[in-house]
Amino acid sequence: MPLQSKINRSQVQFLALEQLVEHDSIVRIVDLFCQCIDYQNLGFTIKGKSHEGKPAYETATLTGIYIYGYLHKIRSCRLLAKACKVNAELWWLTGMQKPCYKTIANFRKNNPIAFKNLFKSFSKFCLDLELFGRTTVAIDGSKFRAMNSKKNNYNLKKINQHLDYIAKQKEDYLKSLDQHDNNDQKIQDLQQREDKYSALKKELEQSNEKQISTTDSDARALPLKMSIVEVAYNLQSVVDDKHNLIVDYEVTNKNDFSALAPLSIKAKHMLEINDDQQITVLADKGYYSGQQIATCHQHNIDTLVSPKSKGSKSKDARVTKDKFNYHKSTDSYTCPKGIRLHRQGKIYTRHDGIPFKRYVGHWTDCKTCPWVDICVSTGAQKTARGRMLNRNIYEDQMDYNDEQVKARKNEYRRRQAIVEHPFGTIKRQWGFSHTMLKGLKKVNGEFAIILLCYNLKRVMAILGQKGLKEALNTQKSRLFQFCAIMKQQTPNWCCRTLQVDVSFT
Repeated sequence: MPLQSKINRSQVQFLALEQLVEHDSIVRIVDLFCQCIDYQNLGFTIKGKSHEGKPAYETATLTGIYIYGYLHKIRSCRLLAKACKVNAELWWLTGMQKPCYKTIANFRKNNPIAFKNLFKSFSKFCLDLELFGRTTVAIDGSKFRAMNSKKNNYNLKKINQHLDYIAKQKEDYLKSLDQHDNNDQKIQDLQQREDKYSALKKELEQSNEKQISTTDSDARALPLKMSIVEVAYNLQSVVDDKHNLIVDYEVTNKNDFSALAPLSIKAKHMLEINDDQQITVLADKGYYSGQQIATCHQHNIDTLVSPKSKGSKSKDARVTKDKFNYHKSTDSYTCPKGIRLHRQGKIYTRHDGIPFKRYVGHWTDCKTCPWVDICVSTGAQKTARGRMLNRNIYEDQMDYNDEQVKARKNEYRRRQAIVEHPFGTIKRQWGFSHTMLKGLKKVNGEFAIILLCYNLKRVMAILGQKGLKEALNTQKSRLFQFCAIMKQQTPNWCCRTLQVDVSFT
């Protein structure tokens, strides 16, 4: 069988860039998409207005490089710069331009808000194409490792351990010194380390934070699963159930506990759902907060949040709180033995600021109960006080949520299939398990690119490349125009945050 013959490398070829790219290549989608963007209204840095110095690269060119790179699992600015030199599709996309890695890196670093606005613009485009169901969304968070190692993350306990260890080393070394030994280099080194940790301790106390990171100041040690902890960021995403498209997102350095209401309200506005219309939100037990659930109900958002166990681990299973019956009409509890617990008039406040009501049984009733020793604490018995229960002031909303979860089990079971789909694609298929930038603002910008590429690929899978091209060409004249409208209605809208009753803190 004859072999395929190679072209002579020294032979001159007459070849157009158009011939190097297949007609169904994804780079053609990227090019068309970049032509539709109104970069100035989205807040991108526009260069090339000055007549001095080296000519600048077009914003569309650098945006296209990043979108193409992330779609092909290339995030490093050096690898992107190399790809511009060796990748034929990038030759076609950039017109044979080859920006250096520093230019590529600075563009991503300097435009975090613009990239986030671009993501929201594409979400609006998907909304115009009716790709969102607008009835049910799922919320979840996933941790992504930050550019900060565990050893460069400190809390007060860790700093004190370092200071105690250094103090002991200094004491032991001074005891071992010979009278004629004048070498004090080790003492100086120990003193420098002590000064370093003392400065960190002072900075931590002044910041009112529980942690401090020295490489990436915004990164925090967050639990991944079980007892595994990683210095990371928490990506909170809202995913629509119709096509698993991401509606909105927020990157935080907190846990999930206080994110339910802000994300749900933002998603409702993003989907252009009126205040009198209802939307259902699915979330796991990490979001189970009475205050958050109550805020959602106030904004006509139906919640299906997996409840946490309300029983006390320190109590016998027969007398835990869930065994007590609450009577709404009389605002009182009845214990398993029929003893009534009446509410005290005062509203108390927990250490985390959550107000609650307290219910206490009469000691004359409790002391004759056969379960008094397993039900009433030793301290309460000494002060002649009966069983005491605390009730969160938002417990009515929490009870309603729990009833809805039980009644709509099949609907709640869809949560994982909806919201875990993007995380599985981003982390497992693409391998994006860590951030490339430092600082909360820049990390938000990077994830805007990642989630934009995810939505772009999803829309291609839904409509097909031909359908997406037709949609982009059809709406090209009015695509992303809502940015200009928003900018006129609300100045500095790019930096505007939604004001709700609760926040991510």
